[in-house]
Amino acid sequence: MRRTITTVLAMLFAGSLSAQTYTVFIHGKSDKNHNGVGTTDVNSYWGTSANTVSGSKIFIGYDGTSDPRTYGTARAQTNIATGLTNYCKGSNSCKIVCHSAGCYAIEFWLSNLGSTASAKGFNLTKVTALAAASGGSELASALNGVTFGFAGNAMDKSLIVSTARGAFNHNNTGGIQINHVPGYKGAFGPSAILPGEDDYAVAYHSSCGYNRAGGLDKCQTSIVSGSTTYTQYTGHLRAPSLTATGLYKNHSEIKNEGTR
Repeated sequence: MRRTITTVLAMLFAGSLSAQTYTVFIHGKSDKNHNGVGTTDVNSYWGTSANTVSGSKIFIGYDGTSDPRTYGTARAQTNIATGLTNYCKGSNSCKIVCHSAGCYAIEFWLSNLGSTASAKGFNLTKVTALAAASGGSELASALNGVTFGFAGNAMDKSLIVSTARGAFNHNNTGGIQINHVPGYKGAFGPSAILPGEDDYAVAYHSSCGYNRAGGLDKCQTSIVSGSTTYTQYTGHLRAPSLTATGLYKNHSEIKNEGTR
């Protein structure tokens, strides 16, 4: 009996040692190929910003010019599936930190799981969405319009507001809470195109997970602008550590907020 108890305790202890909690980083639009799944930030998309998060880190990378909804070699959907399967099942658990179109990618993946993440065996605690571009960007829409669809790569075209908003069911997050972290440090040129508050790349309607596009200056569960009520998609909230104002940071600077 004593030997049996000792064996069981040893197995439990070994299991606790092998269990890992990871922070998984998923990048956004880039002119570089960050293809890879592992502990290396290929081609350094995150730079020193990942250092603000302690503990074990995994980087999921792909071709930053590609459509974040696509599968294949160096594609976001394939590498997300590979990374989360390898690191976020069994005794392991993961928090996801996404930036910009990386949030588009993970939200698309969660929406198309066909069930909850936990029912599929994934142990995901939450998603911290930094300047989420899952609602698209008016900059991409403008580029497409003025060039009659001839300019821009696959990533640019996926970020057209109507395309991004119609790409998947944003209310289906696979049972995982999306915590939004928006920034309002815009820039003169882009801010003339982006409605409401913006970080020079995406407006609050996208970075706060609202159910429709519009010029908004607060990040909260719902807001009325004119005669229109905007609400956050189901499963989407402002990160609890923020006020409705958001952060005075631009699209790049907000990558440092992975601890939210």
